[in-house]
Amino acid sequence: MNTETSNTLGEMLKSLVSHLGVNESVCNYVVDFSVLILIFFISILIYYITKFIINRVLKRLIHRSKSKWDDYLYEKRVFTRVALLIPALVLQVTAESSVTSHPLALKYLFMGLSIYITLIIVLVFVSFLNAVYKIYSDFEVSESKPIKGYIQIGKIIAYIVGGIVIISILSGRSPLNLLAGIGALSAVLMLIFKDSILGFVAGVQLSSNQSLQIGDWISVPKYQADGTVFDISLVTVKVRNFDNSVSLIPAYSLITDSFMNWRSLEEAGGRRLKRSFLVDVRSIRFADASLTDYLKGKGFPSEEWIRSEANITNLGLFRRYLAFYLRQQKTINSESTLMIRQLQPSENGLPVEVYAFFYPPEWTDFENFQSSLFEHIFAILPEFGLVAYQRCNSLPNQQTGR
Repeated sequence: MNTETSNTLGEMLKSLVSHLGVNESVCNYVVDFSVLILIFFISILIYYITKFIINRVLKRLIHRSKSKWDDYLYEKRVFTRVALLIPALVLQVTAESSVTSHPLALKYLFMGLSIYITLIIVLVFVSFLNAVYKIYSDFEVSESKPIKGYIQIGKIIAYIVGGIVIISILSGRSPLNLLAGIGALSAVLMLIFKDSILGFVAGVQLSSNQSLQIGDWISVPKYQADGTVFDISLVTVKVRNFDNSVSLIPAYSLITDSFMNWRSLEEAGGRRLKRSFLVDVRSIRFADASLTDYLKGKGFPSEEWIRSEANITNLGLFRRYLAFYLRQQKTINSESTLMIRQLQPSENGLPVEVYAFFYPPEWTDFENFQSSLFEHIFAILPEFGLVAYQRCNSLPNQQTGR
């Protein structure tokens, strides 16, 4: 509604009210505010028309597009919040011409409209940041370099700037003057936003050093956290523990305190399997033809690990067999280090260590495989004439297979 239309409408209403015998001063009030109310309803009508277009027409166009960014902008209500500006803009443009005889009322009206527009602009900016976060989350880099902390900093800045603008509107002072005055309150602000500031600094350090990312398995004994990171925010890091409980860890504590990140398990080619068993040294002897013939007769695949060598022991033969057995397992990474070695012997027998990498490194699968492997080891030892060491037990018959 332009100025000429508003004036024409005002004159018509004034003429109508005057014919009813109303006082001129009262007539001016009635006419001005009647026009203002009419403009208000027209602006509301324009808003609902715009909202209808957004929810029906624009929504269909967005769903037809192949890109995802416009879907996220719609999902985070960027367009609908922009539409909220329309009633205020219409009122701001037309109110001055409709309430010309009441400057004080016009002043407070413009003040309210300015505050409303500021709030809507802040909400639009926050919705836009939410959409940016959703768009960024679709990229693989979002797991190694999360930006949730930066998004939250942006929201805090938007709220602070919006608050300063609103205060300046209410006080009638310049926002720059208010910012200069806030400098005196910097110590108080630092205290209020201490966790946010420390969290932001910690987030930057964790991201730049690639110390933590979503999906990492971490252990933080101080907070009894042992599980997978599923959210990294400005102040806290959320960890889903193996019992499905959730631990909230202050982000800055991951910089000041120590924690263990198991991501290298996957980067190294799997979870390291490093476990030993004890062999009674009294059961170790040289492997003769009767032993090799016995193993072949029992159906052991011997062409890969049974070779005729002088002075090879039954333990050496067993170590070869175990290495061959592990290489046949699909869950063992054969491209990584794999060895069966002896450790320092003691009064408790000779430790034999299995060193390999299990892939994929899921914990339950790893533990099940490790248990099955050592059950197999203890069950197969007697076939090689070996005995697992047990204190206070007498040595059984060492004859292979008998």
